[in-house]
Amino acid sequence: MEKIKIQQEKNEVLVSFNEKFYKEDAINQAIADFKQACDIKKNENGLLMKPKGNIDIDTLGYEFYNYVLGLMKNK
Repeated sequence: MEKIKIQQEKNEVLVSFNEKFYKEDAINQAIADFKQACDIKKNENGLLMKPKGNIDIDTLGYEFYNYVLGLMKNK
């Protein structure tokens, strides 16, 4: 199941994906495309995203999900 956990004090967002729905290649493409805006690390719980610069941490995870969905739709 998809989840977004915002950690304000650390300026991080943890996002996890339903692997039955979200395609791994779309997730990997989104990671590459978001590298300019965020440091992204994979861990056992999903993706840990730490924004670079002035990015709204409250919407970052949702924007990432939407981007992945857009990539999947356009393939």
